[in-house]
Amino acid sequence: MLAGLMQNVPLTLNLIRERVADLYPNKTVTTRYPHAIHVIGYGEVLDRAGHIANFLQDIGITRGERVATLAWNSHRHLELYMAVPCMGAVLHTINARLLGPDIARLLDHADDRALFVDRSIWKTIGHEIDLPRRVRHVVVMEDEPDQMLDPPARAGTTQAHYEDMIRRHQAAFAWPVLSEDEAASLCYTSGTTGNPKGVLYSHRSTTLHTLACLFADGIAMRERDVCLPAVPMFHANAWGFPYAALMAGANLALPCRQTDPTSLVELIEAAHVTMATAVPTVWIGFLDHLRRDASALGRISSLKRLPVGGAAIGRSFIDDFTRYGIEVMHCWGMTEISPLGLTNVERSDLDDAQVRETRTAQGLPIPGCRLRIVDADGARCVTDGKMPGELQISSPWAAGAYFDRAAEEKGLHPEGSFVVDEGRVWLRTGDIATIDPHGYVRIVDRAKDLIKSGGEWISSQALELQLMNHPDVREAAVVARPDPKWQERPVICVALHEDTKELRERFQQDYGSALSEHFPKWQIPQEVVFLTELPKGKTGKIDKIALRTAMQPAQ
Repeated sequence: MLAGLMQNVPLTLNLIRERVADLYPNKTVTTRYPHAIHVIGYGEVLDRAGHIANFLQDIGITRGERVATLAWNSHRHLELYMAVPCMGAVLHTINARLLGPDIARLLDHADDRALFVDRSIWKTIGHEIDLPRRVRHVVVMEDEPDQMLDPPARAGTTQAHYEDMIRRHQAAFAWPVLSEDEAASLCYTSGTTGNPKGVLYSHRSTTLHTLACLFADGIAMRERDVCLPAVPMFHANAWGFPYAALMAGANLALPCRQTDPTSLVELIEAAHVTMATAVPTVWIGFLDHLRRDASALGRISSLKRLPVGGAAIGRSFIDDFTRYGIEVMHCWGMTEISPLGLTNVERSDLDDAQVRETRTAQGLPIPGCRLRIVDADGARCVTDGKMPGELQISSPWAAGAYFDRAAEEKGLHPEGSFVVDEGRVWLRTGDIATIDPHGYVRIVDRAKDLIKSGGEWISSQALELQLMNHPDVREAAVVARPDPKWQERPVICVALHEDTKELRERFQQDYGSALSEHFPKWQIPQEVVFLTELPKGKTGKIDKIALRTAMQPAQ
């Protein structure tokens, strides 16, 4: 083998830190706290990251040890995004919407040594969190120095205040040279199909994912953008957007915990946001707000792009935002792939009809991701846009195994969620999908959400996409109800824009004929359940587990 002679610079998050320091110290992050809007420059963010790194070093945090956060989207959380991994420790972001006992289990499983927590979160669920013994240090993220934890943390832990910690430690820090294969951050899956699984991102995987977000056929984030990630920073690193914004030199706007339409309009206006991202449920409420308040549209004139993921979106959703001059980009990903895998970008070799047809697909694999669909025997499916199979992915930023503390020292080997084939590891996503001849992937359903009726499969997601095109529908989900004759039958669970008798009757009359244009009669649900709002899970997606449970017969 003839080795190349290029510089072997490690792909670590220190590349982002150094680039921001060199080029973008005057770019800003704007946080909308409940009491005020706060603006800070990227240069100061890096200085404060140095203060944090010195503090962590002083309390004995060493390379590879986990530091947890229980926090909303804020400039302080961004500082931890830089400080913890760049000093060689591992940032463990915990879902603030979990129950206290679940948070305690994650702290224990990750073997966290310190916890940074927003006081507002602790005030709500702190009494439910039994801190593991190895969590010896708790830092309160709050403006006022005298505001400590209430209820108090476990006896034996040292408590510090974030701003006091900053004042007591210097900014200058000897940032170490790290291996690109060292762990940078730890995120757990939402646990919708079982216990949450730990996904341990490396510096290399995170840096490559960050660069992919900047590609024209990725998210195409640029220096001129102002990015508002309304997806939580505890959810798959806010889809990688904070790191991408730092690398690109784009300004950031962070909503803290306020993702209601009024707060988002205020932040978009104040920070001149050009790009914002969240799950569809956030933007459905946002659309309702724009329809009710004509003045809001003038306040968000800077907003041009919405990368949307986490659930399928219908054509009416895209068309509604297009009428307001906002481009919707359908995306797909999961915690295990850092999380971006697909973006719906337009190919130049498609005609207008094909472009419109593919707009609701999840998209094309971003450069660096390789996809395939396989049948039950593991054989590749035909990519004709019709034959469904299990979607599998191989990528430099896709997980090759789940984190297991017991196996931390000896390494992990692929398990049931992973397949070794063609000389590489493939992640089994659990999604059923088709791939068309142009490469566009369309998620047919989650394997667990498919409905088996009379021995035949029904795609709940395909039905939902058509239901979302009905003008009166705000949210829709289709789930299975046990049936003595057919095994399972689909049931429509729907929330209308206005929950009135007139709209309910109109929907009952309309939906059957609308669905019959796309589905055979046996696939069309006969039962409709009207709800004022569909239940949501801990990541803001529609909670189908709760809906399926409600459909079970009484015992």
